[in-house]
Amino acid sequence: MLRTAYPKGVRQFFDNVQQQLCKREFHSKRFGQSKLTSRSRKFPLVRVGLVLAGAGAIAYDGIENEFTYCGAGVRFMRSLKTASLIAMDYMRVGENDTDYAKNLKAVHQKSADRLLETCLLNGGLYIKIGQGFAAINHILPIEYTSTLTKLQDECLPTSKADIQKVFQKDFGQLPEDIYMEFDYKPVAAASLAQVFKAKLQSGEQVAVKVQYSDLQKRFISDLGTIIFLHDIIEFIFKDYNFGWILTDLRKNLVHELDFIHEGQNAERCAKDLEKFPYIYVPKVHWAHTKTRVLTLEWMDGCKISDLEEMKKQNLSLHDVDVKLFKLFSEQIFSTGFVHADPHPGNIFVRKSAKDGKAEIIILDHGLYEELPDHVRGPLCEFWEAAVLRDEPKMEAAAKKMNVVDYMRFAEVLFQQPLRQRAGRIVSKLTQEDIDQIQQVAKDNFDSIMSTLKEMPRSMLFVVRNLNTVRAISNTHGDVVDRPKIMARYAQRCMYKHDGRSPLNMLRWSWRRVRFEYCLWRDAFKLRLIDMYFNVLYLLGRAPASARTLMRDMLQQGIEPMN
Repeated sequence: MLRTAYPKGVRQFFDNVQQQLCKREFHSKRFGQSKLTSRSRKFPLVRVGLVLAGAGAIAYDGIENEFTYCGAGVRFMRSLKTASLIAMDYMRVGENDTDYAKNLKAVHQKSADRLLETCLLNGGLYIKIGQGFAAINHILPIEYTSTLTKLQDECLPTSKADIQKVFQKDFGQLPEDIYMEFDYKPVAAASLAQVFKAKLQSGEQVAVKVQYSDLQKRFISDLGTIIFLHDIIEFIFKDYNFGWILTDLRKNLVHELDFIHEGQNAERCAKDLEKFPYIYVPKVHWAHTKTRVLTLEWMDGCKISDLEEMKKQNLSLHDVDVKLFKLFSEQIFSTGFVHADPHPGNIFVRKSAKDGKAEIIILDHGLYEELPDHVRGPLCEFWEAAVLRDEPKMEAAAKKMNVVDYMRFAEVLFQQPLRQRAGRIVSKLTQEDIDQIQQVAKDNFDSIMSTLKEMPRSMLFVVRNLNTVRAISNTHGDVVDRPKIMARYAQRCMYKHDGRSPLNMLRWSWRRVRFEYCLWRDAFKLRLIDMYFNVLYLLGRAPASARTLMRDMLQQGIEPMN
């Protein structure tokens, strides 16, 4: 009776124990040891007791918690193994090695591959954390960010039974009882949930986002594991300084697990952007929404990174990017309610039925950041002062945001160089010049990290937003001057708050003229730099790697050495 109540794996524990006891009895009789000393009897009984207790605990966990805690132990050991291997690999790399840079890049890639595999095997929260690290490609080595980006598309779906389990617990009904039709084949699988296509009783097609059944049970144990491993790494590597990033990421995960909160975010976003006819947010069906199930209006469209499909629909990339930049400029500088995860899977494009031009669809509203007035105001001031090269005003605005290195902060925001140095113009790039450029990038890393830690925590996800949008723009070929559009928005928001008296209008007109001139001047300088290295490359005076490096540096805000 008792044995049949346990799962198969647990019954094997009892069978093994019984076999061991039989062997011990046979061994005793064979050698004439009919009596065991009290000490020799004690330890086998202790071992048997421990085995039985462990088996009982496993059985109870399986019956009551569906092996949640056992699974947590497996994920912990797997994560500990990965962290240990990565730590040992980095400890083997010596800074004085002749091939230090090459060896370090190899370890970066090897470690990133291990992290990717571990995140995929562990699933859930591990994938979400991995996606968060992939998005901060302005901080982490490219080997990590390019590898972990695969987590956006390689999440593993779960079974039909798991989906039904969520509906039974949240609604007390199966999906078939709630919807007219429900397709159990997911159309998308993400870190926290899967998306299914369904049809309401009214006949309307909807997208149903269903959270993984065991995710909330796993949350505390998995988060504890990640924090524990982070503390170990921080103890071993004294120069490790990414812990604050994990702290900021984990604070938002609680909100992301609440789909009611996500639905409220979607409605607020739609209201904030209702003045833009080319922006669309799917409506929420609240009657079919719970904490772990979110039902939204079905949206047809393509990812904003799908160049081939947009070309088929005769959509202009220039039009798409202008609308995208205006959308996020409105959120950052005006409303202060900023979508913190605008990767291509969350931004769709479709042809508008009204004018045949691009319409932007914003999906996945689980992660938002609010920029309070005391941060948003100085940010607008800083953005305008940076364009006008008014360093005293830049410094004053940065201090309001608790940032000391205002020039580095400007380069992080604009993601292009702001300070130009006078000096000689070289006619040929030698390997020594290229090494020097790479050293500049390496030297700037610590100051960038310091600046990111100084600025308000709400700004971290704004930088993430800017960086993700920049990556989308880069995929499109950088057909639009993103910093220019955003700079104009920042100044416009300042003007609105300043009032519209005749004197203010005159003063703002003069500032606008200066502002536009500075925008034109900076764009012209960057084009000249790009042309210069193109000419060097075409004349054979610089390798292709130098041209690529310069373009990357111009995008990332690192100054070339003159």
